[in-house]
Amino acid sequence: MAALILDALLRVREHMCMELTVAQVAGQHARTPRFVQQAVRSGDLPALRLVGRLVVMDDLAATAWARSLARGRRWSSEVRDAALDLLSTGRTGRLSSSERSRLRSRLRGMSAAAIAHAAGGLGAWARYRVMQVPDLPRVGPSVVDEIGLGIVPGGGWVTFVETVDLTGFELTQDVILDADGNLGVVERPRPDPRIARVLLDTYLLGDARVSSAAATELESRAHGV
Repeated sequence: MAALILDALLRVREHMCMELTVAQVAGQHARTPRFVQQAVRSGDLPALRLVGRLVVMDDLAATAWARSLARGRRWSSEVRDAALDLLSTGRTGRLSSSERSRLRSRLRGMSAAAIAHAAGGLGAWARYRVMQVPDLPRVGPSVVDEIGLGIVPGGGWVTFVETVDLTGFELTQDVILDADGNLGVVERPRPDPRIARVLLDTYLLGDARVSSAAATELESRAHGV
């Protein structure tokens, strides 16, 4: 009986592990190891660290990557900003009138996954264990209006923030890389408080219920531009 209980506990521990290998990510998301390896090499799937020749990812990065898997070309930075403008306010001064018209037409037929893919996915990312969360701009699930999305606020245990330089952040903050860490950090050239950016990050990084609500809101905005 004791052996059975120990085996069950070990299985639970393995299931809850936040540190994933290429093979584990491939198995969880129905992809081949080669497909996952290519995503790591391209930067689409941020690696947490290397253990010898073994690449390790955290589960949040793997989930965000899987949620942004879709066909189609990636937007340039200018088109991405125009799309986020349109999804936030319904208007933008970027691009020419004909380009804006084509972008609106494309957005109306896009899913949340397609929008996330076109916008570049999660981007540069790292996850840390910290004693005190640094004073940096919150993003995604840590700032989204859950009541506005029609869900009961839950208050996740991971805080999501952004910084302009992950390397500099690590040098100046008391943090430890940890696949089970309580701080997720996205590298961005500048803070972006637009509601579409918040919703996109929430879709990528939120738990299942929050991600689903953010996806529904994103798609509603896209279909109405």
